[in-house]
Amino acid sequence: MTAKEQALYALMEGQGYSYGLMQTAIHLLGQFKEALDEMIIFIEDNHPTEEAFIRRMASLCEKQL
Repeated sequence: MTAKEQALYALMEGQGYSYGLMQTAIHLLGQFKEALDEMIIFIEDNHPTEEAFIRRMASLCEKQL
């Protein structure tokens, strides 16, 4: 894992997100560096629920495709 992936993982773990979500997020967002940065900021600023995190991640991944 890169440093940014580790940072995201730690933030997600701190929020109490499920292991499956954390693994999926790292796998998907690792492919899109800009989305990875945005999600780190999103968690730090908003402390979203898992559902809100998934919606945001899906939106960012769609933009990257």
